[in-house]
Amino acid sequence: MEFDWWTFFFEVVNIGVLLWLLARFLFRPVARIIDERKAETARVLEDAGKARKAADEAEAEARAERDRIHAERVDLLENARAEAEAQKKDLLMKARRQADEVVGKVRAAAEQAAEEEREQRIRRASELSVAITRRLMDSLPADARIDGYAERLVEALAALGADERAAVLAAGEDLRLVAPRELSKAELAAVTKKIASAVPHDGQLPVEVDPSLIAGLELRSRHGVVHNSLAADLGRVAEALASDEQA
Repeated sequence: MEFDWWTFFFEVVNIGVLLWLLARFLFRPVARIIDERKAETARVLEDAGKARKAADEAEAEARAERDRIHAERVDLLENARAEAEAQKKDLLMKARRQADEVVGKVRAAAEQAAEEEREQRIRRASELSVAITRRLMDSLPADARIDGYAERLVEALAALGADERAAVLAAGEDLRLVAPRELSKAELAAVTKKIASAVPHDGQLPVEVDPSLIAGLELRSRHGVVHNSLAADLGRVAEALASDEQA
């Protein structure tokens, strides 16, 4: 069998043309499609990565926002609790102060009422004692309202301090003798004689009648009074009773 070079040549050319055709119309489009698919796959993967990253970031932001909201809620609750506690303490303090004020006012009112009641009792007792004493003195001789009081007046003057005594007895200062009733000339002369050593005065002192003395003899002037009467004694007894009740 004889080898045909022309046939071999044409076969080689056919194979070459076939390969060229395959390369041009099959391999290149397929390679391009493969490259495009690879590029699309890479893009999809890249987009997926970006989406995953965005999702992770969004989740992190959401978690951070949730934590922030939770922290703010906790702070709000703590602040509200602290404010409520402060308001509670403030209300309690105000209530205590108001209660103390009410108790103080009630105590003061009770003390004032007790003081007024005590003063009324003392005043009633004093008025009663004066009334009883007046009635008793009315049943006694008129001399009983004067007898013995001249000597007591001298003693009362002696008990005063020197300055006070000098002020009361100062000449020209309206010095006068006070009696519970009109004095007879004989009584006035006797009284003047008995007090002459303690009350230096030219002639007899002018006499002022003051029934409120009940009994006694007093000296009065512009600068003071020398108390020496039954009314003054009853007043001192009332003051002593008031001091005892206060104690």
